[in-house]
Amino acid sequence: MPTVPPSARGAVITGWGTALPDKVLTNDDLRASGLDTSDEWIVDRTGIKERRIGGSTASLSVDAGRQAMEMAGVEPSQIDALVLATTTPDRSIPGTSSTVQYQLGLFCGAFDVNAACSGFTYALVVAHGLIA
Repeated sequence: MPTVPPSARGAVITGWGTALPDKVLTNDDLRASGLDTSDEWIVDRTGIKERRIGGSTASLSVDAGRQAMEMAGVEPSQIDALVLATTTPDRSIPGTSSTVQYQLGLFCGAFDVNAACSGFTYALVVAHGLIA
C-alpha cells in the first residue's frame, strides 16, 4: 500500500488500476476496410493513431478494480461503496456498478455516476463526501 503522509487530511487515494481492450484498430485498418481516408488525414485532424475496441464497461472496470484493490492492499470486505463513473454503461438498469460489485466480490452499496466528461471528478467528489 502506498505510504499516506501523516499530514494528509480527509480522503487519500491509495490504489488505482487501468484496463484497455486487447484489440487495436489503427487508421490504416480503417482505410483497408474501405473507408476513404488515410493515417495522415486522421492524425492531422484528430491526433488519433489507433483506438482500442472490445470488452465491456463492466469487464474493464473489474480488471482496473482488482488492480486498485491489490495496490491498496484491501480486501472486498473492507470496501464500503463502489462509485462507477461512466457514460457508456453496459445497460441502463440495473447500473453497471452492480455487475462490477458482484464480480469483485463486494458487499457494499454500488451506483453509477453519468456526468459525461466530468464524470470522474463528480464521482471523486461523491466518494469523498461518503467518506467524510
